[in-house]
Amino acid sequence: MSIHKTEALVLKTMPFRSSSLIVTFFTPQLGKVRGVVKGVHREGEIRQAGFELFTHAEYIFYEKKRSDLHLISDASILESHHALRDRLDGIAYASYFCELVDELTEVQDPHPKIFDLLKESFHFLPVIPPPRIETVFVTQLLREMGWLPFLESCLECGAKPIEKGFFSIRHGALICERCRPKDTAALPVSSAALAVLRAYSKEAMEDCLRTSHSALIEDQVKTLITTFLNYRLGKLLKTRQFLDSIRAVLKGP
Repeated sequence: MSIHKTEALVLKTMPFRSSSLIVTFFTPQLGKVRGVVKGVHREGEIRQAGFELFTHAEYIFYEKKRSDLHLISDASILESHHALRDRLDGIAYASYFCELVDELTEVQDPHPKIFDLLKESFHFLPVIPPPRIETVFVTQLLREMGWLPFLESCLECGAKPIEKGFFSIRHGALICERCRPKDTAALPVSSAALAVLRAYSKEAMEDCLRTSHSALIEDQVKTLITTFLNYRLGKLLKTRQFLDSIRAVLKGP
């Protein structure tokens, strides 16, 4: 039985038997890891705090060779991210980001840049409007998974550069106006929205969030990238449904 010590972010938890937890966390070097924490409810709030959702901590776990459910023995908190759990929008968006990472990654398949992306998004969520962070996060997560849409030329005829045109959700690529009849469901994309989408796919999250855009452009980019993501997933995640259900509450009066 191998012993590992690694920093990680908690993606989700679920009760196990009377006093234990099954914890799924994401690490920079080992990828997604699932494990059991025994007796956590018997040892008080200090012990439980290391396994709260969104917590960034250093974990020690014993790797079982014949199972992907390992034994977690200890947690040393690096950052609790309690501010995310104190607000409805923080819980909703952070949970959505965690479910996306959990859904798109395989157990113990390392993605250091996804770990950094998730950690960075947790830092920004309490201080920047979450919908802006969501669009950048989703775009860059797709990039790291190799799902990023092709944005450099027309998929059908190869024409470039394309400064405006149509976005094929089915193919995840741009098509020009002349080729639009080949995919009548393709969504129109303006030159401004296309420029933002290209920037989000290449620049660091901090740089993307530093530049502001009109609400119209942000909404268009978000619609394109979210529609494409949902198409690739083939379903609507539970946290996405929850976000949509509380949209009016989050916007306020």
